[in-house]
Amino acid sequence: MKRHRPVFLQMNGALLILLLLILLLYTYFSRTSFRVIDSQMADYNESQLLFLKYQIESNAERLSLTSNLLVRDSSLLDLQLSILTQDYYRMLDFQTHVKEKLNLQSFSSNWSNHLSVYLPDIQTRVSTDLSDSYDPSDLEGAVNGKWRFHLGDSRSSAYYQLFLWDPFLSEAGSPAVNAVFEVRFGLDNIRKMLQHYKLDSPGACFLLTADGRVFSNEEPKDGEFEQLGEKLLKEGLNGNGHRNQLVNGEKVFLSHAYLADLDAYLIDFVPTRVFHEPIVKSRNLFYASMGVLIVLGLAAAYLLYLNVQKPVAMIMKGLKRFEIGDYSFRIHRKLRNEFDYMMQHFNDMGAKIQHLIQNVYEEQDRSRLATLKQLQSQINPHFLYNCLSFIAGCAKIGHTETIKEMAYHLGGYYRYITRVENQMPLLQEEADLVTHYLEIYSFRLERVEYRIDIPPDMRDEPVMRLILQPVVENAVVHGIEPKPGKGTVLIAGRRESEWNVLTVEDSGDGMTEREIEAYVRKLDQPMDGDTGCGLWNVHQRLKHRFGAGAGIFMQPSNRLSGLCVTLRWRREEDSRGESA
Repeated sequence: MKRHRPVFLQMNGALLILLLLILLLYTYFSRTSFRVIDSQMADYNESQLLFLKYQIESNAERLSLTSNLLVRDSSLLDLQLSILTQDYYRMLDFQTHVKEKLNLQSFSSNWSNHLSVYLPDIQTRVSTDLSDSYDPSDLEGAVNGKWRFHLGDSRSSAYYQLFLWDPFLSEAGSPAVNAVFEVRFGLDNIRKMLQHYKLDSPGACFLLTADGRVFSNEEPKDGEFEQLGEKLLKEGLNGNGHRNQLVNGEKVFLSHAYLADLDAYLIDFVPTRVFHEPIVKSRNLFYASMGVLIVLGLAAAYLLYLNVQKPVAMIMKGLKRFEIGDYSFRIHRKLRNEFDYMMQHFNDMGAKIQHLIQNVYEEQDRSRLATLKQLQSQINPHFLYNCLSFIAGCAKIGHTETIKEMAYHLGGYYRYITRVENQMPLLQEEADLVTHYLEIYSFRLERVEYRIDIPPDMRDEPVMRLILQPVVENAVVHGIEPKPGKGTVLIAGRRESEWNVLTVEDSGDGMTEREIEAYVRKLDQPMDGDTGCGLWNVHQRLKHRFGAGAGIFMQPSNRLSGLCVTLRWRREEDSRGESA
């Protein structure tokens, strides 16, 4: 029979698909907006940072050029000449002139700085800082014409230093050195530029030296950024660029520029939430509106379901019950709308049909058939959801071959148990069902082994549906599964005179003789909460159809460590003969 899909579900499905498409399109446009903003912010931040880099390098270059001016200054030339002529009076006078020129050069710079001239011949240092004195060790290891970073006594006293020899190509300690010029500026100059750069701007900016020192626009935060600076140096910063970075658990947009003269990096970062916030607010408002619309739509759909779909479903349920022969079904619900008239006439029609059927069939045959179907309907496979979860897990990790095998056995298993038109299949079909079941369990448990040994002529014997699978399931679930390690199930068949005999043995912990006797007694009593449905059902069906001597018998297994369950029923020709 072709299964019809309710119009109500089709309409709701179409609306849900439409809403889903709208959400997907809006999400795509939102992500495109994020990408455009990120691109614009990258260009803007990079241009701003490059301008700051240009300003810092320009100031540092102006300071380095002061030495070139001093080399050509007449006061310094006169001082060097007085040193050669050993005219000490004029030497002191020219030192004063040189110091005045150093002060003038120092004041002309935008940065606070210190300028010095070392005169190795007379062991003298002329400096703008009165506390400076001549120390030959200052010149040892100094690199000619290259800025070097010095931490100083503390972070606040850190500075960059540049030495220039006169002549330029001479070396420290060489007799040819006439003078050594020193240019020095503190990191506070750069810190002030960083403060001006980040004025009223979110995020932070700092200078990262080659040895991992950090000087930010706010001195108390220097320590917070040192770990970030070490991480950036470790990852590698190649020239100018930008990247996404996590800072204190927050996603930021980070730009960097390399100061070649100072061998340091300018780092600027802004939390992405700052420039994403307008789009995020708009997106959240849209999602909230969609949520409200969905809730209102669901409310409207629910009202439609209560007043239209549910009455139709109740009538359809009654028709399906009529199809399977249950003419006692009645609709007792009052809806207080147009469907009450239809339901009343439906109940009248059911009563008339039931009365006619009761006059056609005999009560005894109907009672026996109902009893058999009731007993059989109690056997329902209960591991479908576990199998589907296993398939879903395999799909996540890409085990397609396992999924294919699992789906094949699961399909074969449910294809058999859902086809109820043949109530007396061959034993071969029952064996195939058990094979599918054990293969499924071997995939899920990965430690189940089994062997089926049934003679070929016995496999062609007609048998009641679902008498072997519940026994095998009981062996696996209660015998093998609770016990660690490999488990084995042995299924064997044989003929004893007019009887067919099947044995199912497992390698579980088994039961004691007393427990077996108590359980067998419960199989002949009405089922209660302590009695398993599967074995009780099979035992009752075998006894009901084949009479005394048929049913389930239990004993400890001779070949394995667990239990041996035996099924006995008369051969089909013998049972037909007795019935005749």
